[in-house]
Amino acid sequence: MKKGILALFFASVAVFYFTGCSRPPATVNGKKIDKATFELHLKEKIQDHKMQNASPDINKLKNAVIQELISERLILDEAEKQGIKATDEEIGAQIDSMKKAMGEEAFSKALNDKGLTIDSLKKRTREKMILARFVDIIVKDETVDDDEISEHYKSSSKPFMKPARVLMKMIEISSEADARSVAAEMQEKKISFDELAKKLDEQKKAVVSDYGWVNPDFFSPELAKAAREMKPGEHGGPYKGQKNYFFIRVKEREKESVASFQDVKDEIGTMLLEQKRQAAVAHWIAEKKKTAKIEINIK
Repeated sequence: MKKGILALFFASVAVFYFTGCSRPPATVNGKKIDKATFELHLKEKIQDHKMQNASPDINKLKNAVIQELISERLILDEAEKQGIKATDEEIGAQIDSMKKAMGEEAFSKALNDKGLTIDSLKKRTREKMILARFVDIIVKDETVDDDEISEHYKSSSKPFMKPARVLMKMIEISSEADARSVAAEMQEKKISFDELAKKLDEQKKAVVSDYGWVNPDFFSPELAKAAREMKPGEHGGPYKGQKNYFFIRVKEREKESVASFQDVKDEIGTMLLEQKRQAAVAHWIAEKKKTAKIEINIK
């Protein structure tokens, strides 16, 4: 009799234990936030902290991640009610753009490092598109007007600065060997930079970007250093970029200076709009959470 009772007791404990372990990290109005999604987001947050040489409090980080996912779930549910969608074509185009920017090898490595499959990436890309569209609806672009932007510019405690920039031309070549060959040709034949750029462009041996104003900080460290130090009229290369090799010629330079209203009008408008959207979404989420049925199961 006692053995039967003990067996029943341990069976009950086992059921409770394994059921408890299988509970999702959270549910929102009956919809689960699955463990894989939670762990993926947590991993990304930890990696972000590592890149900043910071040691996060894991418990606080877990709570921040689950709250973020709860907020997303509330928004995605509301977006579905409002018919806000992202098409397969849009998602495919977004992922193709990522592949092109990163390169196939780097793209595949990034997926592997994050523990993503192409299907889970598509799912996350769809969610991000829908989240962004919902935010756009809450606070529309025209919410920020010129008077508000102008007032912010005038009342700012610090002046808005226009970064130093250079007017330069670039020759981009895909392989190091070809870049070295071009450098040798330039030196041996004493051909001018502009002549060489025209020749390589016509022969489709390089991508040539004509003279334009740029901020050197946007480039790779090696290329940025050359662009910052080069005097007007000088040229050099090849310099290693993110993926390819570059030759550059600097035509003019401009030092850092106080930006005019027109220089930063769009930048200020974007910033103010983003602030309004963040505040509006935070308020919307706080109100939704008051009536939502939320269960959190993380420790």
